[in-house]
Amino acid sequence: MNPWRSNWKINILPGLSITGLIILTRLLGLLQPLEWKVFDLSLRWRPAETTDSRVTIVTLTEDDIQTVLGYPITDRALAELVQTIQTYKPKAIGIDIFRDQPVGEGFEELTDTLQAFDNVVGIYRIDEDVTIPPPPMLPEEQVGFADAVLDKDGFLRRSLLGTADAKGNYRFAFTVQLVSKYLAADGIILENGIQDAETMRFGPAEIPRFWPNTGAYIREAAGGNQTLINFRAGTQPFTKLSYQTLMSGQVDASLLQDRVVLVGYTAESVKDFVSSGAIAGTNPSLVPGVEIQAHAISQILSAVLDQRPFLKTLPDGLDYILIMGAGLLGLALAHWRRKPLGHLLIIVIVGSTGLILSYGLMLVSWWVPTVPIVAAFLLNAAVLYPFYQAQERLRSKLYERQILINQTYNTIHNGPLQTLASMLSRWPLEESAPAKMREELQVLNQELRGVYDTMRQEMLLSTETLVLSGQQTIDLQQPLKELLQETYQITLERHRDFFTSIIRIISFEPMDDTQLSIDQKRDLGRFLEETLLNVTKYAKSTTRLKIECRQEGDYNLIRIVDNGKDGLTKSTSPIQGGYGTKQAETLARNLGGQFQRTAMDPQGVCCQLRWPIRQSLWWHWVNRWAAQ
Repeated sequence: MNPWRSNWKINILPGLSITGLIILTRLLGLLQPLEWKVFDLSLRWRPAETTDSRVTIVTLTEDDIQTVLGYPITDRALAELVQTIQTYKPKAIGIDIFRDQPVGEGFEELTDTLQAFDNVVGIYRIDEDVTIPPPPMLPEEQVGFADAVLDKDGFLRRSLLGTADAKGNYRFAFTVQLVSKYLAADGIILENGIQDAETMRFGPAEIPRFWPNTGAYIREAAGGNQTLINFRAGTQPFTKLSYQTLMSGQVDASLLQDRVVLVGYTAESVKDFVSSGAIAGTNPSLVPGVEIQAHAISQILSAVLDQRPFLKTLPDGLDYILIMGAGLLGLALAHWRRKPLGHLLIIVIVGSTGLILSYGLMLVSWWVPTVPIVAAFLLNAAVLYPFYQAQERLRSKLYERQILINQTYNTIHNGPLQTLASMLSRWPLEESAPAKMREELQVLNQELRGVYDTMRQEMLLSTETLVLSGQQTIDLQQPLKELLQETYQITLERHRDFFTSIIRIISFEPMDDTQLSIDQKRDLGRFLEETLLNVTKYAKSTTRLKIECRQEGDYNLIRIVDNGKDGLTKSTSPIQGGYGTKQAETLARNLGGQFQRTAMDPQGVCCQLRWPIRQSLWWHWVNRWAAQ
């Protein structure tokens, strides 16, 4: 069976879990704020479009209020303003100022003016909580509600085109009424949609409805007939004329003729502003309400007359297919073996390509779920990369160790084992031999043949396990004291005949192992086992054995002292040492400590390993790095 398929839980499950968590986070709506911000920035960073030649805004500025108008504008001043605009023959005039009751002088004059023209549209508020009636002198077809639909972050991204009032009567927005006035001259009227019968349509342009899960929205209220606003890009989307400029007569007639002319406040003191992060040049993202109305009108007129697209979103299910696909792509990259710098470069290239593609789609008015797609890719590609590379290194290491084990065992089998087997086969059972020699040779034969099983068991078991010579295992996660004590007990049990008659002075005390790695603890266990086995092999006639494993000031200490006859003596030079001695010296250097093997008076040997509890930070990290 393919090993990749057999380990699918390791190869796929982490990536699926991360991707599933991202999808769950999105379904809970937790990604909405970030997705909205990215959406706003994508709209804001688009190349500037030409100034709309169909919409002009007459602004009532702070200077107008302070010098000539006051606040609010009186009925007479408003009537004079409308009369002046009418002289330029606009197609429609939208008064984005609430006027449900008389203000100052001139109410009759305003009434006569507004009733004299059927291209004027006023506003009202339909919200049940804060209802403001329409101008009383205008008929129903010349008023539209101006209610704004804000998202949970307080920003405006949608336009409410139509909804039912408290009495159940369907009402149209200020935007729709003005668009209808403008397009009526071209014989284009408001109709129901063709693909979606519940939406609105002007000629060939069907306005896409907003749904509860449109784009990044999750279970959003979609009452009435709403649509996303495809804000016109650039710092000068519309022509703006101040009140005083217009009333002075110093205006090019083409800026008003055959246009939708909106009248509204832009003065900061009036506070007729909404928040939008999609409109360039605004800081801190506060946009006059009359300008928002201009964007909503402009997008419909441009769609009908210029085929400028409305914002489009993917079907709900396709969003999540793309997120899953991005996660699988990141997962595939995480599995791909390469150096970290190369991996980082590929992540940057692929991630940047995804962002550029997302921005390119926004340029043609497609909104795709950039945030969860990029998150699924990056988290899988970046977070899982170290995990899978470590897995690959471990597999490679195990494979190399398996080869080494096989080669080692073949060497032992074809050499010493064959010689030993030949000796035993040619030794008649009735022939005398030194005491226990035949038995010891048979034990040696079994131990040599058990080398393969011992090495293979240690390779296959957890890296946090120590396998002793007799294939007994010890958990390296336990404290060092318990590890050494268990090693002692297992070794003692294996060589019960030797140790039974010996007086043993044993001291196992708690030792600080906070800075020891798993490999260092494994080597310490093997050191103790090796030292005890040396006693059984070389310390003949031993009657007393003293073992100390304890903390001594700022150092940890392992000391084994015997009184055997055949060890070192004061008159002999220190043993050059075999493989075990070299391993002990290597361990001492690794720990930053010292290994000593000295003769005792009058006889016996002392083996001592002593190392500092607190290694220097530099030495600690060098050892950690070397162990990897």
